[in-house]
Amino acid sequence: MDFGFQENEKKFLNKINKESISEINYNELADFIETTYNFTLSILDKYSSPFSKKTYTQPVLFTILGLKYYLNMSFRQITDFIEFSDKIKAFFKIKKAPNYSTLQKFFKRLPTNMFERITSLIIAELKIKNGIVALDGSGFTCDSADKYYSKIRRNERKHYTKCHIAIDTTTKIVMHSQALKGPRHDIKFAKASIRAMKKYKPSYILADKAYDTESIRRCINKELGSTEQIPLKSNFTHGVYRRKSQKTFQKEIYNQRRLVENVFSVIKRIFDGTNKSKSTRLRNKETRLKTLFYNIYRYNIIKN
Repeated sequence: MDFGFQENEKKFLNKINKESISEINYNELADFIETTYNFTLSILDKYSSPFSKKTYTQPVLFTILGLKYYLNMSFRQITDFIEFSDKIKAFFKIKKAPNYSTLQKFFKRLPTNMFERITSLIIAELKIKNGIVALDGSGFTCDSADKYYSKIRRNERKHYTKCHIAIDTTTKIVMHSQALKGPRHDIKFAKASIRAMKKYKPSYILADKAYDTESIRRCINKELGSTEQIPLKSNFTHGVYRRKSQKTFQKEIYNQRRLVENVFSVIKRIFDGTNKSKSTRLRNKETRLKTLFYNIYRYNIIKN
């Protein structure tokens, strides 16, 4: 009475067990697991403490965390998934899946500089330089409550985390990301993102009208030596760099700014646009982790 499920399951498992995880003909999931694990090996220590039980290494836990977001699962669900998959356990060289609480504790203590460290490796691998950088921000909702429940409690206002990114328009790699509790105006993030791009020496910085301030234009021109492509507001007050931009603005280059919105769309579609964490600190970390796992996903597409 199982409608042939067990028979089909056996055939599937027999087929998978005959192949190595690296021999699967471009399987996106397998590629994501391998790439995430390999990048993490050079970043994280094997164990977080010399007194650790040494049951699971930090690279293994981080990769499972990435897999959780890639498959849009909860901590309990990803534990069940790993336990079911002998192939993934064999790749990680573990006998059983870690408990969901182990993953939760690892997520809480994970250093927040993981984005910069792994992204630097990706940028070096892809040899990104002297490109065009686009800036923009978007919100990741933090409320997964049922609409009816919220309505009867008279609390329909959705809370969210504001994420701001700077991308390379050629590769669509997120080169810099920030996350804070919203609502926040994009200008609050702008200068930090622009200054983070200084070491890459971009030719152009693209942004929408929300970034049209004299101080942002000065930062791009003087500190980076780049050319800003920001359209002027209709009611702008004149400034040195605003007057200059009337001559240097090129609509063909500015049109590439739409790519940053495409990146946000992919992040929310694949890695989910809703944060499940309860505290603001963990929501911010979760948002940045999603941009990091997007970079790994995008790296695989470019390489293949």
